[in-house]
Amino acid sequence: MKAALGIVTALALSAGAASAADTPPAHDARWEAEKQAIWAKELAIYEGRSRGDLSLYLANTADDYVAWPPFNEVPKGNEGLRATGAAMAGKTKEHLEMTFLDLALNGQTAVIYYKTHRTMRADGTPADEYFEVTHTWVMQDGTWKVLGGMARARPVR
Repeated sequence: MKAALGIVTALALSAGAASAADTPPAHDARWEAEKQAIWAKELAIYEGRSRGDLSLYLANTADDYVAWPPFNEVPKGNEGLRATGAAMAGKTKEHLEMTFLDLALNGQTAVIYYKTHRTMRADGTPADEYFEVTHTWVMQDGTWKVLGGMARARPVR
């Protein structure tokens, strides 16, 4: 599934657009349901981010959350995420396309894999940046929460 965000619009990835190597194998009903739930949360987090608002991201972090953004030298937790949110306030022009790749699911833990293509930064600066992202989600108090993740810049292919 592919989604474009900025003035947020979700798009379905057409069957002809992905090669067989890019298409995850078929999974059971539980996997499909959890994928939909987690992917919807990912899209909502980025939609908030496109409005310069990380509050939804912060509301969806698990206890002891730590993640590694692509341009940070070290991983950071909620304090770093709050600082990033403060720096993003009022910057509402980010535009990016998100493409779901896969989901590993084991009990109460899931790792989602996706890629993004950013064509405009939050301050309105044009961009042509590609990233690969993983987020590890855990079930906490009956809901999926982000425990950690890593994003890295990827070369244009």
